Amino acid sequence: MSPQLGGRRHRHAHEPRQEQQNYKLQQVQSPPMVPVMLLLLMLTLLTRPLSAFSNRLSDTKLHEIYLDDKEIKLSWMVDWYKQEVLFHLQNAFNEQHRWFYLGFSKRGGLADADICFFENQNGFFNAVTDTYTSPDGRWVRRDYQQDCEVFKMDEFTLAFKRKFDTCDPLDLRLHEGTMYVVWARGESELALEDHQFALPNVTSPHEAGIKMLQILRADKILIPETDLDMVEITLSKAPIPSEETTYWCHVQRLDEFVQQRHHIVQFEPVVKTPSIVHHMEVFHCEAGEHEEMPLYNGDCTNLPAKAKVCSKVMALWAMGASTFTYPPEAGLPIGGPGYNPYVRLEVHFNNPEKQAGLIDSSGFRIKMSKSLRQFDAGVMELGLEYTDKMAIPPGQTAFPLSGYCVADCTKAALPATGIIIFGSQLHTHLRGVRVLTRHFRGEQELREVNRDDYYSNHFQEMRTLHYKPRVLPGDALVTTCYYNTLNDTRTALGGFSISDEMCVNYIHYYPATKLEVCKSSVSEETLENYFIYMKRTEHQRGIHLNGARSANYRSIEWSQPRVDQLYTMYIQEPLSMQCNKSDGGRFADRSWEGVAPTAVQIKIPIHRKLCPNYNPLWLRPLEKGECDLLGECIY
Repeated sequence: MSPQLGGRRHRHAHEPRQEQQNYKLQQVQSPPMVPVMLLLLMLTLLTRPLSAFSNRLSDTKLHEIYLDDKEIKLSWMVDWYKQEVLFHLQNAFNEQHRWFYLGFSKRGGLADADICFFENQNGFFNAVTDTYTSPDGRWVRRDYQQDCEVFKMDEFTLAFKRKFDTCDPLDLRLHEGTMYVVWARGESELALEDHQFALPNVTSPHEAGIKMLQILRADKILIPETDLDMVEITLSKAPIPSEETTYWCHVQRLDEFVQQRHHIVQFEPVVKTPSIVHHMEVFHCEAGEHEEMPLYNGDCTNLPAKAKVCSKVMALWAMGASTFTYPPEAGLPIGGPGYNPYVRLEVHFNNPEKQAGLIDSSGFRIKMSKSLRQFDAGVMELGLEYTDKMAIPPGQTAFPLSGYCVADCTKAALPATGIIIFGSQLHTHLRGVRVLTRHFRGEQELREVNRDDYYSNHFQEMRTLHYKPRVLPGDALVTTCYYNTLNDTRTALGGFSISDEMCVNYIHYYPATKLEVCKSSVSEETLENYFIYMKRTEHQRGIHLNGARSANYRSIEWSQPRVDQLYTMYIQEPLSMQCNKSDGGRFADRSWEGVAPTAVQIKIPIHRKLCPNYNPLWLRPLEKGECDLLGECIY
């Protein structure tokens, strides 16, 4: 994502907010151009018991969640052809409620939110109003363009639709990243006929809430095989150390089923201590079929050297993720002739309060099929190397760091027909606010692999991709993470601790290759020259040329020109590449030190084909905390 800015910032002018006083309440009626068949299908499915769901195709298109975790059920279907979403709410209100609202917020707050109000008039819920909230979140204003189109509304349920993009600058565009759904209901009387009224204050946890969702998500995947085997790979009452950060390793021997080749078709997280478990991974031990591994159970820093070969990713989970299902054409291979029966489970414990006496038995429940599918699937890590060679200055709204999977690596490692990426999990630690992976073929930029402009480290789903890109030998993939360090007082560094930062995209793809890691960091020589420059030219006396990188970074007195110099170095200077096989070996029998970064141009997606005159009124200059270093607004 890193463009060659040369340290300069880009801004965009914005027009003053336009208001119109002559508003009309939208009465509930079916618009003439309604996707009738899809609506009827949705309403039919929602009113039938689960046992009656005979249309498996329809099952895959219906997504649902309980907004209050027990009663208020939000269901939705994505119509990719018409570029709109059909929503259905059950038990949203009862005869005591006078109103209910459902809307979309940028990052969970009620400032600048896009909200549909549903109102009870004369004993019936029969009116809807499209509104937006003020920048301070205190006031509700009726939108001059009404985009909440209702199909059904009674005393218990409602159904309505929204376009992906309404071309209304006061609406939030529906996208494939994380969206924050806000909702509330109440008994007080609203003043919707007024141009502006105070946002109702709802204090009961059962009457209001926020949910993080991926609304524009791919269809659900059904497992065609019926005769499945299952294995659990979990800790067994592991003691959680009273330390902030611990990586706990458990080496386990699998049962006799591995003598026969299977395909993993689904893995489900088993999280026993959700307040402590940050993320988990299962690795296969890449060794000979009869080679024994030590059955270790303890801190990963003391993992026996022989178990270091247990590094090929099989399953992974992070906070907010759920069960992951493979597409019917592919499965992750496990077992068979020559397969070593040992695996390593790694669990990251985040214990900031340093609680003592806790135990954990988290891990994975894995489903497998003896019927092999067409393709073997694989997992690959994109992004940044876990190293303190990369740093993020304090006081930044959205400082970008990019990790490169360069063309030379894919040329050396991928088959001639390329690979298909069908799943992606973006991962940072606490400061990450936005992550994306861009795809390049020569000088041409193709469609992005995955993008989350409103990323939250509390919602790190493994997402099935609606668009599944084909990556060919010689293509480049650039993963960029943006970090908010406004609350930091010292430089943040790359590393394994929760107080350090990461930038990773775990991609699931087929057919499987030997390429396990395609990541980068700034080269050693570049960093050495940078510290020499900062000491001798910028007079940063705390830098010691033979000292620790972390101490050198943290001794720098940051100014805006120095922040820009650091950023420019990262995007222009040579890289240290990890083009690694699962056993840690490098591809192509060559040095991967001093590799040129992929050239990435500025990309600001403001004007769109569907909305040629669209002007996002929420665009603000960077110093107001609204846009990132590249001029793209993310708050």
